[in-house]
Amino acid sequence: MRTAINDKIHTVEEYIKGEWLSELRHEFIEGRLFEMQQEDTLNNLIRGNIAVVLFHPLKTAGYQSYIHDIKVAIPNENKYYYPDIFSTKEDRIKNTNEFIKYQPEIIIEVASESTHVTDYVDKYIDYSKIPSLLYYLIVEPETTLITVYERGSNSEWVTHKYTQLEDTIKLPKLNIEFLVKQVYE
Repeated sequence: MRTAINDKIHTVEEYIKGEWLSELRHEFIEGRLFEMQQEDTLNNLIRGNIAVVLFHPLKTAGYQSYIHDIKVAIPNENKYYYPDIFSTKEDRIKNTNEFIKYQPEIIIEVASESTHVTDYVDKYIDYSKIPSLLYYLIVEPETTLITVYERGSNSEWVTHKYTQLEDTIKLPKLNIEFLVKQVYE
């Protein structure tokens, strides 16, 4: 379970200004700051593999994809997360959404020991509130497991789990498919 860096409650404005000045990144949950942990080599390699697999087809389809330093806002809540990877067709509006995006269509998190519960519970609950989100993927780095949450036709979420390297992950709403082994190479 993550712990806030202190007991101080911050405003959204303080948070955004502070992130500009900070050498460390923080997620913002209802006024509290949560320091982002440094990621290990394996997580970084997997994130890079995902970027290689997804970025070209997404760019061709008109998406912008982000890694690391751009936040996603949860609608109608004071919550801002730094997903490992996400893509959106949201237009860039100077001084409005250069560092925070509001309409991701796919979000991917590479789980770690310190983020496991957050990724599967807190972020799943919060990300599912984003109306534009079509897919939320969680990749386990230490074992072959990719969990794909897909928004269904009535906005319910359907879960698919992939555990074999030869499995094909299909994301039809984005017109993308790829092999699990491409993530774990």
